Amino acid sequence: MKNKQLVVSQFSEDISKATKLIETTVPKIGENQVLIKNTFIGINAIYDRELYRGKIPYINVKFPYVFGVEAVGKVIKVGSNISCVKIGDAISTVKVGTAYQEYQIITEQEVVKIPEATPEYLTLNPTGVSAYLALKNTAELQEGETIVVSAASGGLGHIVTQLAKQKKCHVVAICGNDKKVKLLESLNSCDRIIQYKKESITEVLQKEYANKIDVGFDSVGSHMFDAFLQNLAPLGRLVVSGLATELTAPQFEQIHGPRVYESIYWKGASVRCFMNHLFKEQHREAREYLFNLYQKGKLQVKVDQAKFEGIASITKASEYLLAGKSCGKVVVAL
Repeated sequence: MKNKQLVVSQFSEDISKATKLIETTVPKIGENQVLIKNTFIGINAIYDRELYRGKIPYINVKFPYVFGVEAVGKVIKVGSNISCVKIGDAISTVKVGTAYQEYQIITEQEVVKIPEATPEYLTLNPTGVSAYLALKNTAELQEGETIVVSAASGGLGHIVTQLAKQKKCHVVAICGNDKKVKLLESLNSCDRIIQYKKESITEVLQKEYANKIDVGFDSVGSHMFDAFLQNLAPLGRLVVSGLATELTAPQFEQIHGPRVYESIYWKGASVRCFMNHLFKEQHREAREYLFNLYQKGKLQVKVDQAKFEGIASITKASEYLLAGKSCGKVVVAL
């Protein structure tokens, strides 16, 4: 059985130069392993770019390196010692260096059963899990607070806004075009939407939310980080869940000004960073909570409508996301 894979073959600033499509033979599975045929792959373009640039310090990339993190698929073979799944079961996989291929072999310990191998469940695990855990553990979001969310129409942001509204919070969502505004409006979870190409984020926050932001949820960085920081409420929390603008630059911006504590010390406010893998023991709890909400129709999962099919289309899907065109989760169908 042949397996098409997208691999990193050299470091480069350009995904098309850094990667190539190869075909290998799927190895025989062991007695404690499961063979998965992927049906949908999730795109994490910013993380991927840092990887093929050679900028992620905790990963030793050896060429050729299969990359990608998340996928959903169906079981097509099980080892003789496997009893937790059977052929035909739907499975979610979340593991660095595994997703961008047609077939995966996983161990029994890595099995995460899902109701269906669809883009929606791909979005819920792990992107939805990140939203849930970041709000619970890092933001410590409380009922009735004011939260401002950057990149609110993205895979992570659109779930954050909904979970926040379910806690009866005042939700301010930031996005970049009218299409994204419509997506956010369809969620019925945003009290204020800032379309930053038509309104100044800094001016709106200073005028309407000065010292009122209990939680700033930022995956953009730079100017967004600054605007959130300046308007935190007493005991406010600025949660960093990404650094999109900084990671597109040749190097991080060098700041020559007051240290960050000048803005937060007298308020007792704080800046916090979220990393999904640090809360691994809570992933199951988060999945069960989100799956239940989704199945009851209490959580909308938005998948970008752009069609990408086949392993070869991963590069185009990545470029599409990096260009800021996405509305919801970007996926590739196999």
